[in-house]
Amino acid sequence: MSRIVKAPDVRRQELIDIALKQFLENGYEKTSVRSILNEASGEIGMFYHYFKSKNEIYEAALESYNEKYIANFAEIVNTAGLSFEEKLNQIFTRLQGSISEYSLMYTENADPQIMAVLHTRSLLTMVPLFEQIILEGIEKNTMTGPVPNTHLLSQFILFGMSAIIHDTEVNSMEEKISHIKVLLSKILDTKMGDI
Repeated sequence: MSRIVKAPDVRRQELIDIALKQFLENGYEKTSVRSILNEASGEIGMFYHYFKSKNEIYEAALESYNEKYIANFAEIVNTAGLSFEEKLNQIFTRLQGSISEYSLMYTENADPQIMAVLHTRSLLTMVPLFEQIILEGIEKNTMTGPVPNTHLLSQFILFGMSAIIHDTEVNSMEEKISHIKVLLSKILDTKMGDI
């Protein structure tokens, strides 16, 4: 049987993708370096060429997920010419797609601890992006209230939005987003009324 040779970055990403899938399905403890390599048809030396330990590939898998998750949001935040309001509205539009993707991953087989870690890290990864939006709002006088600490305010807003989005008493995503917009308008003391 001939050996399949792949570019190093392709092989490394393949290991990360397999690891993420296995961590989601089996949890951290039940996923092993051997199980990742079995699925990748690789040898132990190959694994240690790219990673020092199971924990290192675990961290790489979580980081890879976060990079993909926030890429859409980073694109919006970094788009010149969009107003404060337009950026927030586009984030809400893309948020619905992101929630759908996350829900597809959260099957009955998914490990709840890994899903919770992914969720928390995704929110924390988005904090600097949200800080940037808030700073732009302050700079352009779209927000009129004082903001003592943009980092803490961003965490408060993102984790609060997450709580509303994952609330089980209100089923309509449109209604949830409507409530979030009203709350954000109050919290950020925006001049525009509704975001």
